[in-house]
Amino acid sequence: MLNNVSVRTRLLILLFAPLVLFAMTAVYLLNLNSSNIDKLTEVLYETSNRSTTLVLNADRDMYQAYSAYQKLTSPYLSPENIDTTLTELDENIKQANDRIDQALQIVTDRKLAGLTHETSGKSIEESMKEVDRLFNEWAQLAHSHVKEKSYSIEGETKLQLEFEQARGNINEFGEILEAYAMNEMKAITDNKKETNAITYTTLIVEWILLILFGVVLIRKLTRTVSLVQLKTKQVSLGDLQFAPQRKYDKDELGQILLSVDGMIGKMRELICSIASNTNEVAVASEELSHSAQESSSAASHVAENIQEVTSLVEVQSTIADEASKAIEEMSVGVQRIAESTNSISDHSHHTNQQADQGGELLNRLKQQMEQMMATILELNRSVDTLNDKSAKIGAITENITSFANQTGILSLNASIEAARAGEHGRGFAVVAQEIRKLAASSLESAQSINDLIADTRQEIEQASDYMKTTVVQCEQGTAIMDDVASGFGAIVESIKHVAEQIHDTSAITEQMSASSEEVSASMEQSSSSAREIAGKAQNVAAATEEQLALVENIAHASEQLQGIVKNLNESVRFFKL
Repeated sequence: MLNNVSVRTRLLILLFAPLVLFAMTAVYLLNLNSSNIDKLTEVLYETSNRSTTLVLNADRDMYQAYSAYQKLTSPYLSPENIDTTLTELDENIKQANDRIDQALQIVTDRKLAGLTHETSGKSIEESMKEVDRLFNEWAQLAHSHVKEKSYSIEGETKLQLEFEQARGNINEFGEILEAYAMNEMKAITDNKKETNAITYTTLIVEWILLILFGVVLIRKLTRTVSLVQLKTKQVSLGDLQFAPQRKYDKDELGQILLSVDGMIGKMRELICSIASNTNEVAVASEELSHSAQESSSAASHVAENIQEVTSLVEVQSTIADEASKAIEEMSVGVQRIAESTNSISDHSHHTNQQADQGGELLNRLKQQMEQMMATILELNRSVDTLNDKSAKIGAITENITSFANQTGILSLNASIEAARAGEHGRGFAVVAQEIRKLAASSLESAQSINDLIADTRQEIEQASDYMKTTVVQCEQGTAIMDDVASGFGAIVESIKHVAEQIHDTSAITEQMSASSEEVSASMEQSSSSAREIAGKAQNVAAATEEQLALVENIAHASEQLQGIVKNLNESVRFFKL
């Protein structure tokens, strides 16, 4: 039911529910206090009323005793009535004394015996004892008069005076109790009003303080939860442009915001580092691709020149064979031999020029291979650096995962402690549950980052393997180029040697008729050299084709590296830095 209720609403419920219960409890206690005061008033009234009733009944008994005495003083009373009246007198005296004692016992039990009269200053105990003394004296005098049948005016006057004095003290007793009851009831009522006023005032002040404190606390909690939710939501959408706060509170909520901002800052640094490294790798891969294209073009050009050299060497071999046949046909004439010799000289000069150009091209190709080798080594170092930084990124994400796990454990412990605390810990349990959700969300985000870093590291490792293969192939290509350069140098030397021999042949053309055997031997040597040149040219052509294939492999590896960098850039572009 509460899953769809916001944290703010839950906290408001948590605040106002105890306030309502507290108010209900206060009202109940006030009603209970009022009821107790009413009961106390009723008990006080009953005590006063009972004591007053006993005193009034005692006063009535005293009157009845006085009336019985009046009857006994009558001379017309029969002996039977005298006994009956005397019995009534004794009973009334006894009842009056008993009721006075009961009333005195009640006020003594209630600790009211010390109450005094406003006018006379006598206490209840003194008044009642004086009533008892005066009434007993009156009773003794009455019995004495009845027994002696002495009813003088002086004696009757004294007897009536004592009776009136006793009754006067009884009236003081009633007035004291009535005044006490009125004062106590007034004090109880005033105390009740004062207690109600203090209670309601305290209740209102406590409500105001609790509401203010609750509003401040709820506002702070909801603000922290909203900030954490907003930042984690933006991070999940790839937005890392949050600026950290200037100041953080020193409580747990401030530490949560500090940890979230620190996590976002570390992720921002991580993504910026990845983006920077991918840009460097992209530039290096483009340079490598460009160098590979240039190397491929140069290798193709060298291959074409080698094919030309091979064709020229084959032509030279054919010319040498024809020259040998021409020597055998010396009878045709020296002029034809001279023309053939001039033609061979021209072709040798052209071949020498082509060989020089081929040597220059080979030197340029070797320099480009060395540059490409240096570029590949630099790219390999960049890939290793990117791999190391990816490892550091993995360590950071592991720390984030560990922090999220520890946060989840702490929130679980907090939930357990809140459950132990019962009703008092229910609010903290809700906060702990929200923190646990945030920790789970952070753990999922860290796991997603970890998966992305793992894929990136795998692609970087593949790129590193490709670069290592490229380095090995470049080293092999460099070695082959050295062999090609060495072979091509031998070809150049051979061509120069052939040119020198043809020059010598041209110089001794006039002596051919006398030296035909020497010329035939020289032509055989030229034919053999031409065949050697053709074989070496074929080797050079094969090496050039291998070099071309190696350059194509480098270009393919560079394209794969560019694809990896493109995928990595697309992953990084998801984040707004």
